[in-house]
Amino acid sequence: MSLAISIVTIVGMGLMGGSLGMALVKAGACKEVRALVRREEAAEEVLAQGAAHVAETDARQLLEEADLVVLATPVRTIEAQVSELQRFVKSGAVITDMGSVKTGIVKAMDNLPPHIGALGGHPMCGKETSGLASADPALFRKRVWALTPSKRTDPRALSLVETMVEATGARRMVLSAEKHDTAVACISHLPYVLATTLMEVAKDTATNQPEIWELAASGFKDTSRIAASDLTMMVDILATNRENILQMLHRASRGIDRIVGLMTDENDEGLRDMLSEIRDRRIGMFQS
Repeated sequence: MSLAISIVTIVGMGLMGGSLGMALVKAGACKEVRALVRREEAAEEVLAQGAAHVAETDARQLLEEADLVVLATPVRTIEAQVSELQRFVKSGAVITDMGSVKTGIVKAMDNLPPHIGALGGHPMCGKETSGLASADPALFRKRVWALTPSKRTDPRALSLVETMVEATGARRMVLSAEKHDTAVACISHLPYVLATTLMEVAKDTATNQPEIWELAASGFKDTSRIAASDLTMMVDILATNRENILQMLHRASRGIDRIVGLMTDENDEGLRDMLSEIRDRRIGMFQS
């Protein structure tokens, strides 16, 4: 199946779904982009933003002709939609998603009937702001798009989704759902928890020192940025990737304890060695 002659239906037109729709429309990557939304007002906004060629609230109408269905809603909603919406999906169509936690979604995909293709997906990008108003067709450019096949993913489904990923300017990475969820717990979900903790500490400190908010500058702003992320999305993530995130929090706690120990012992040389190693790794990761 070629993406160029395919109808792509995106379910959920927030930041991620809206950005995908814009990217596909702008690139002329497929025959038609359709958007399934919950409200008529949202449909009008989708069309006004150029995020789809067609936008409707009727699931049957938008799904029955779709060659590729992309679920771009919160994680637990995706898990439910895989089952709920499959009755509208035609034989030979492929379902993929943009959810941040893959294990539960891939398990749900494994229960789809054999005439529907399936492949989990997660673009590694985003913003702290949510909604279609924040959508950007360039959001995925040069970013990794993780693809997590289920045991029933066939080469046809993989090829179709890979072509869609390439059309957005992203680069694909194929890995298991389990490896994905462990990795994002470390590099995506743990940072969110730490950012919220930073904000909580600042709020407590400001009880007696209210000037702290006026003194906060770019370092605090950058470090705490993702604490402003969409709450529905983040609560879903914390609930569905709970064990992996708890494991990373324990590791983070050990790291803090190590710094506390070095500072308590006034071991400046040991502290410098630790911080130097971490600094060098950070520079090496993002120097380009």
